[in-house]
Amino acid sequence: MLSPYPRFMLVRQRVGILLMILFLPINGPLLRIGIQEITEKPVPIGEFYFFALCIVLFLLGGIMTFTPKLKSPFQE
Repeated sequence: MLSPYPRFMLVRQRVGILLMILFLPINGPLLRIGIQEITEKPVPIGEFYFFALCIVLFLLGGIMTFTPKLKSPFQE
């Protein structure tokens, strides 16, 4: 019987969702504070660049989550 929902997710999709949750732009200040507490040093990049890095990683997570499974043309 075919179900409309797949029973499993690819590891790539799970990692993508994790990236999207961790690097939501709203979490940027929280991540900076967490990194500063762990390393006991200030983060060596500025606010804007850290925000841009969060956006890039969030978009990478979105791409990993929502792109379809690709098949090689040489596979049957």
